[in-house]
Amino acid sequence: MSNDLQEVVTVLKGTGSVAILSHVRPEGDTLGSALGCYLTLKALGKEVATFNPDPVPKNLHALPGVPEVIRADRVPRPFDCYLVVDAADPGRVGGLLNGIPAGSLVVNIDHHISNTYFGTYNWVDPEAAATGEMIYYLIEEMGVPLSREVATNLYVAILTDTGSFHYANTTPRALRVAAALVEAGVDPQEVAGLLFDQREVEELRLLGTLLTRMQLSADGRVAWIEVTRETLGQDGGGKDALEDLISYPRSVKGVDVALLFNEESREGVRVSLRSKGTVDVAAVAKAFQGGGHKNAAGCTVVGTLPEVRERVFAEVRRLFGGASRGYSDGKS
Repeated sequence: MSNDLQEVVTVLKGTGSVAILSHVRPEGDTLGSALGCYLTLKALGKEVATFNPDPVPKNLHALPGVPEVIRADRVPRPFDCYLVVDAADPGRVGGLLNGIPAGSLVVNIDHHISNTYFGTYNWVDPEAAATGEMIYYLIEEMGVPLSREVATNLYVAILTDTGSFHYANTTPRALRVAAALVEAGVDPQEVAGLLFDQREVEELRLLGTLLTRMQLSADGRVAWIEVTRETLGQDGGGKDALEDLISYPRSVKGVDVALLFNEESREGVRVSLRSKGTVDVAAVAKAFQGGGHKNAAGCTVVGTLPEVRERVFAEVRRLFGGASRGYSDGKS
């Protein structure tokens, strides 16, 4: 872990008010980390608020402290310190860092290797399985008792970013932290139920439709699903069916790279990428100003769905050294 942890502890202990910022399209790690910090700093008597530009996904509504997350595209008033969690660069928090007073104190805590060290103080640990794992050590170093509510948030952060402990980033250290969180009162069965067992029947029916459209490259190394605006409805009402949808093409025997193309608007497509082993899909996402981890990444690409598919597949082919074939035209 970075020696900057001590500096971060000193800063957070010495500041009076803290705005906690998490990244756009929030998922378990960024929200779990933000809420773990929020509840901890609040227990220390700090004036604290947590902001996100996007709504909290339905499967994370039960996280302790979620009602306190303020949806905003800017921080409405000055704070002594702006704590950014799980964001590799300022753009990942939308416009939340825009318009803050010049010279503001920004603390950047993250585990992405692509982090740009944009903070006044930066604690970046690419060896951490999740930012939530780092927040556990932060709280330990601050000497604050670990409540069940905080532990639950951090457990969700680690559970989701390790793909329920089956991604390559499931390290002994991550498992030790998860065990400590269970000892602090987390109920793994309850958490798993809240995260994964709350689907509506309509979502599952739509999921079935989407799975019938999964395509596989001729060499069997790449699988993908395309989701159009028409599929979800113009208002995006079926988007809950996309939760963890990409895990299905990733699970196909012999597949190294899985992709989900989600036509979010007429102008752009959200691309989610997953891989197995040493295949680095973050390199593909980076080519389109996206980011993530070696085995899990994402980006938004401007263009029609067929155009985006071609451009992304060109990068995937480059990833395989041009060896993989049979997925340049979007047909299996």
